[in-house]
Amino acid sequence: MSRQAQAEREKQARVILGSAEAEIAAKFVEAAQVYENHPGALQLRAMNIIYATTKERGATILIPGSMVDSLNLPLALAIAGHDVAGAALTPVKTAA
Repeated sequence: MSRQAQAEREKQARVILGSAEAEIAAKFVEAAQVYENHPGALQLRAMNIIYATTKERGATILIPGSMVDSLNLPLALAIAGHDVAGAALTPVKTAA
């Protein structure tokens, strides 16, 4: 009976975990749709992740050039084929 009760608890835990995973996946899909419709939001999120990473430990991080380019909204929009004239944000300045 003890093993049966343990198996039932494990089953319930897996059901709960699976449900949580489904909710998380749905939130990621929702976020992706927001980012797709608002490229500036994705740019701000990327910058926030970089800031949070360096703020916690004061560490130096290496960022690939393609990621730096993606933080330059007009350039990122041009690469993605969007109307660059519609981008009102100022490009991110990078150290050369």
